[in-house]
Amino acid sequence: MFTSAAPSTIRILTVLLIAALFSFLFSCTTVKNYPSGRPFVYNTTVNLQGKFSTEERKQLTDQLYQQLHDSMRPRKVTKLLFLQSLNNPPAYDTSNADKSVVFMGALLNSLGYYRDSINYIPKIDTVSPDELRTTVTFNVVSARLFKVDSLRYNMLPDSLDTARGKLAERDTLQKLTNETIKEAQIKKGDPFSKPLLSNEINRLADVYRDNGFLRFSSEELLVVWDTIGLALIRPTLDPIEQAAQLEELRRRRLNPTTDIEIRLRSSSDTSHLIRYYVGDVKVYPDLNADTALYFPTFDTVKGYPFVSYQNLFKPKKLVDNIYLKPGDLYRQSNFLKTQNKFNSLSAWRLVTISPFPRIGQDTVDFEIKLTPARKYLFNANLEGSRNQSPLAPEGNLLGLGITLGLQNRNFAKAANLAITNFRYGTELNSISGTNPIQTQQFSLSHTIQFPRKVPRDLPLFRHKENVRTVFGLSAAYTDRKDYYTVKSFNTSWGYEASWKNKLLGIRFPNIEYNALLRKDSLEAIIRKNASYKYIFNDGLILSTLVNLRVAGGKKNVTNLTTLSFETSGIVASLVKSDFLDSNLYRFLKLDAEFRQTRKVGNRSNAFAWRIFGGIGYGLPRNNLDSANFFLPFFRQYYAGGPNSMRAWGVRRLGPGSTIKSFARTDAPDRFGDMRLEANAEYRFKLIDWNGIILNGALFTDIGNVW
Repeated sequence: MFTSAAPSTIRILTVLLIAALFSFLFSCTTVKNYPSGRPFVYNTTVNLQGKFSTEERKQLTDQLYQQLHDSMRPRKVTKLLFLQSLNNPPAYDTSNADKSVVFMGALLNSLGYYRDSINYIPKIDTVSPDELRTTVTFNVVSARLFKVDSLRYNMLPDSLDTARGKLAERDTLQKLTNETIKEAQIKKGDPFSKPLLSNEINRLADVYRDNGFLRFSSEELLVVWDTIGLALIRPTLDPIEQAAQLEELRRRRLNPTTDIEIRLRSSSDTSHLIRYYVGDVKVYPDLNADTALYFPTFDTVKGYPFVSYQNLFKPKKLVDNIYLKPGDLYRQSNFLKTQNKFNSLSAWRLVTISPFPRIGQDTVDFEIKLTPARKYLFNANLEGSRNQSPLAPEGNLLGLGITLGLQNRNFAKAANLAITNFRYGTELNSISGTNPIQTQQFSLSHTIQFPRKVPRDLPLFRHKENVRTVFGLSAAYTDRKDYYTVKSFNTSWGYEASWKNKLLGIRFPNIEYNALLRKDSLEAIIRKNASYKYIFNDGLILSTLVNLRVAGGKKNVTNLTTLSFETSGIVASLVKSDFLDSNLYRFLKLDAEFRQTRKVGNRSNAFAWRIFGGIGYGLPRNNLDSANFFLPFFRQYYAGGPNSMRAWGVRRLGPGSTIKSFARTDAPDRFGDMRLEANAEYRFKLIDWNGIILNGALFTDIGNVW
């Protein structure tokens, strides 16, 4: 006689089996090279107790874990999915656990958590007589967070300092403090945190140094705090006042606060209170170790003395990089701008700016010593890849390519960067029995980057130290087997400016000319797709391009916003010319993109998403101006490929819901004047095998071209 189990029993057994399987997978850890017969640290956890939000608890727990002694943090490595390996685990030592308690307590105090309680409980699991796995749990019971109740700044002298003078300078410090109080790094209600206090002290020191106090440092400031309140410890016989004091003490125990005062240290050395002005600024533009072999030459440009040994640079071209002006009040920001500007230029490999305060005076002289880098740099690159697009190749042809480049880091003796690149690219055909070379491209480009505005007085950018001028010139020849040949020429003049988290680029004018010769295969495609004849044409572009990049984010989130706008032919078409009428492209083009990456859990996992929108609009002069019905083929949008709609090949999607053959004689490539796209993916680590990391991703792509 046979009986069948009840459905509920089967479900219970299934759940238990699945739970056991997952328990095995998650707990499967291989331990190697452990101390035989001695307890070793197998796992360590931090149990934080107290009222915290989910984010606060996670962040504080991670910080506490980082404070553990190295021997209390076993390094487990995930090799495959849930399988882990623990190699050379340290022996368990109570002294290291005690040190961890001290380290965690110091962290809590620095963050404003006082009156904490920390203990640890070790648990030893005997897997075998010689394998003693020890799991240590640290229990952290944190009291309430101390918060700032009041913040006071006192830079004025006491009775001792009054006799030493410098009253005017102290008064200036107090005024500067009051004027910048809105920029304070710590305010009422903030945690009584040592990092915040340290940031505030450093901010004040920077403010003072940026207003002439060259020798001032954060060590000159003292922080005094009171967690009880002076009014609460004053003796009184009035029972009403006593009751009020007891109530205030009870309130402070429930919501502990502290009163803070930042004051100037008393010191017999008052040199840090001298307010300096810029004196002489001497420049050595080509200083080397072997300068003794050369005779120096001296020159003065706009009040700056130059001492040259090899005459590698033109002094008048370097003056714009110096922001320390003789006679001006010394400002640390100008010192740093000068240093950063020279460091950003590849013409020098070493930049040193040394201050020399004059004894007994309020003037400081400077020496700018610049060590030149190697003038020329040559590079060569060889690359190989694959492309499936029969008509329109990418900007760099896929297949096999070689690039030769030459850099001149001191073009025209003005620290300008000149870059010349020659590139040969060939695309190989994977179809057997045919000519393996499907496409060839030759290109030559030359770019000059001027680290300043040209012309100098151009009223375009206010912060000229962050502006550079770029001149570009390039020519290319592309031969697409059986389809077309293109001879292209481009030249542009533009500016790039950066400030805070923004980068703005402007190119005006941007001149491009493409001479296209159609071949038989392209003509056959045009006969079947009439719109192609409006796209593949000769054409001249006279455009203005504007690009803006804005970076942002906080903590584990990074954002990047990009906006791009191009207009071509609007102004140039006003000029009456048969050549312009028959060759000039007229269009508007606008692109916008937003990217965000958010780290999840450990550093190897992240969620990333992106949205993109672009639209172009041709501006025909009349109904007969067919060349401007659509964007030119080298400006049109396409979708597909590894960086777009990943389920589609490059230029294989759209336009819209079009359904056509991808045959080489039908509609092999798809273009459009508008593109909308959204991508999202979750990235995670799959395997970490001896430093070889394999990542995976779950993704979705949505979009099309029209």
